Amino acid sequence: MELMVKVAAIAVVAALLGVMLREREGTAAMLLTLAACVVVVVLAAEMLAPVLNVAARLQELAGLASAVTAPLFKTAAIGLIAQIAAGVCADAGARGLEKAVELAGSLLAVYASLPLVSSVLDLLQDLLGG
Repeated sequence: MELMVKVAAIAVVAALLGVMLREREGTAAMLLTLAACVVVVVLAAEMLAPVLNVAARLQELAGLASAVTAPLFKTAAIGLIAQIAAGVCADAGARGLEKAVELAGSLLAVYASLPLVSSVLDLLQDLLGG
């Protein structure tokens, strides 16, 4: 909760300053927005370690192989990175680049999930006796 208040405060202040600067100093406004994005992502990244610890514990308790869980985490990471990059592109007014990043993120997420799909297919083949 405390971290979200910090993130929200940084984002709102940066957005308001960006709006005021945009008319006179478009480049400075974009750099301010980008700097605020970096600070927010770094603050949020602090929460990544506990999430990974719980995921590792869940993997251990469930007896899941990393071949099952790694694609899930890679896909989620690709989605988050693509969303952030597309948002920055949108703020910079590069709509075409925003859409290209979104498309690349989607394709890479599908690609990252292929080992999981392959494992499922192998399991189905074993179950069906083929």
